[in-house]
Amino acid sequence: MKKLSTYLFLFLFSFSTPSFPDDIRDLQIEGMSIGDSLLDYVSEERIKSQIEKNKNAYQYLKNKVKFGEVYIFNDENFKTYQTVSFFVKPDDRNYIIYLIRGILDYVEDIDGCLNKQKEIVKEIAETLPKFDKKERNYKHSIDPSGRSTKNDVIFEFKTGDSVEISCINFEESLRKKNNWTEGLNVVISKKETMDWFMNH
Repeated sequence: MKKLSTYLFLFLFSFSTPSFPDDIRDLQIEGMSIGDSLLDYVSEERIKSQIEKNKNAYQYLKNKVKFGEVYIFNDENFKTYQTVSFFVKPDDRNYIIYLIRGILDYVEDIDGCLNKQKEIVKEIAETLPKFDKKERNYKHSIDPSGRSTKNDVIFEFKTGDSVEISCINFEESLRKKNNWTEGLNVVISKKETMDWFMNH
């Protein structure tokens, strides 16, 4: 099936055909899709190095660390995002992509992030009317102080796969201590990956 480019990834939301995508693999971030092999974009050496480097990032999850995260920063071929990250299974030698996340920094500009989120959500809601839409505003579980927040809007496929548009606002001292960025995240994810996040 031909893959579709959307406003979600280009901020110019339009489908090339009048039909709606019914498979998470039809969607792309910077030309990359769920189900692709990450080896098509990143060397195995770099994948292994990134998984090792980032393996402690999700230790707050109580269940077994099932996925590893790999980042690509400021690639000259990126048209929209500053950073793209991927979730793959470390023991999968093909490194099939289960989650893709496009990141735009809005450090100390949560209002700017929320405004951009609203724009994207509006366009998606008009283009994907048959999808279930959920909204959540909550304290980020990575911050024990409870002062970091996350605002989510999620569009869910019948399979449980999803597209999430979120704004993350970390407590400032925590952000600086860990050298984290904050802002807009656009995530395409298989249900299996989100279940891993949620069931902890």
